[in-house]
Amino acid sequence: MRMRHFKFKYVLPLIAILFLWSCGDISAPPDSTITINPSSLNIENSLLTTETSTQYYTVSVVDKDGNPIADVKLSISSIWASPSPYNLVQLYKGDTPVDSPFDATTDEFGAYKFRLDFISGGGYEYTGDLEVRSGAAFAASTLDVTAGTATTP
Repeated sequence: MRMRHFKFKYVLPLIAILFLWSCGDISAPPDSTITINPSSLNIENSLLTTETSTQYYTVSVVDKDGNPIADVKLSISSIWASPSPYNLVQLYKGDTPVDSPFDATTDEFGAYKFRLDFISGGGYEYTGDLEVRSGAAFAASTLDVTAGTATTP
């Protein structure tokens, strides 16, 4: 009788963890890796006027064995993104502008694609990281915008 209680005591939490892991919108498991592509972006714009440019990013999440993980909840943020008072960067979920941070979920291939618009030119110079977090996993991609030598368009 005592042995039966011992097994149940440890098996039930294990079943609960496996059930929650299979339900979607989970955090990345321990020892998983998040990768952001591109890993950095360096823009030099010497125009006197500002312009808005678009960059597409792909986030990938793999387990410790390198297998893609579907349905992982991600938190994506940028220090310069809205609602920053400087509003130099705008994050998008599909074609919809969103505030930073925003939540997303990896697809069946362990990936998530999104858009980032940023301002350059007009003398603007700034550097900041685009950050992706899930559980203990973390990755960053640096956005570096410099003015260069001013020219007329």
